[in-house]
Amino acid sequence: MPSLEELISADETAREIASASEIAREEWEKIRVSLALCGDTGDFCGDDFMLGTISGETIAREPLGSPTKSVSVYSPTYYPMYLVKNLHEFREKFPEKNYRTTEALYVYVELVNAAALRLGLEGMLAMGFACGYANVRTGWIVEKGLPEQSAIFSEMFFSDRPKNYDWDFHWTSIRQKFGEIHEKFVAWQRSPALYLKESKSKAVVKPFIV
Repeated sequence: MPSLEELISADETAREIASASEIAREEWEKIRVSLALCGDTGDFCGDDFMLGTISGETIAREPLGSPTKSVSVYSPTYYPMYLVKNLHEFREKFPEKNYRTTEALYVYVELVNAAALRLGLEGMLAMGFACGYANVRTGWIVEKGLPEQSAIFSEMFFSDRPKNYDWDFHWTSIRQKFGEIHEKFVAWQRSPALYLKESKSKAVVKPFIV
């Protein structure tokens, strides 16, 4: 039978995961709005992510299921394992920093990767789309995925606007831009030869590196 301390700890863990899930749900809806012209990402589902708390070298996860739920060769393991932690720290820093934090970067890589998969992108292209989105949202660049994909994403996003990361998810121009970028990634998925042609020798400018 669990001890009182174990029961209290389990209750605290459940509350921490529940609050992080609510933050993730709120951000998912913003992403869903911004990607409306790409298709419908559907409702947030916690089972698509590793929502757990880190304690030393272990992870406590709720709900129970596959311990590698969102870990793949395309997703660095420290992102999903630290998702709950990053969600809380992102929200804590938001009043002062808005989306300009590494925690926001990590959160958005995870959330947008799941959204991109639902929109039909696969593998490295889904992760590349997520890294590009996270970059133009936060101003930070993550050293994962293929850098040329993030570079082209950023180039397309800022092609007709100042390089300002404080945009609104609901702006029509933003939704249209994401629609165009998604179409580009879909075209690459359909034609690897086109991707190789358009991404070859692409210069990558990194304002921030994580």
